[in-house]
Amino acid sequence: MAAGVSPAAGLPSHFSDKVEAALACRSEWSPAYWRSYFQTYLGKPLRVWGEAEWYKVEGAELAGNQAKEAFVNMPESTALMVGVLIEAPVADVRKKIQEKLGMAFVELPGPYPRYLSKTGSVLVGLANPQKPQTKWYCARWNLGNRP
Repeated sequence: MAAGVSPAAGLPSHFSDKVEAALACRSEWSPAYWRSYFQTYLGKPLRVWGEAEWYKVEGAELAGNQAKEAFVNMPESTALMVGVLIEAPVADVRKKIQEKLGMAFVELPGPYPRYLSKTGSVLVGLANPQKPQTKWYCARWNLGNRP
């Protein structure tokens, strides 16, 4: 087994720290970096959807939340978008992130639950009451979308 890889999760010990930093918009890596990183540790993408490559995540705990999938935008995009899908209600995910990482989120107006941190990190609750899910992501465009 490679050094620094967690045997239980099959992920490197730095995986959660690196991905949490990206989701909190505290890293400036390119989409090419994240695509390579995810392919190295998560394998080939499950699908391409919504102008992003989606990867299956097994055993990744991010700020107390179990991630199901990770995504990064396609190379032709002018944005850096890196995120995860968590199978839990947005209120629960938000609470854990705030407790574990000390981040604060404010609710944004709109037809569905959406929250934004001062660093530009976004939480979006997906509308399926039978299977609550949350997308947690950071997106940055050419000049940035920092609030």
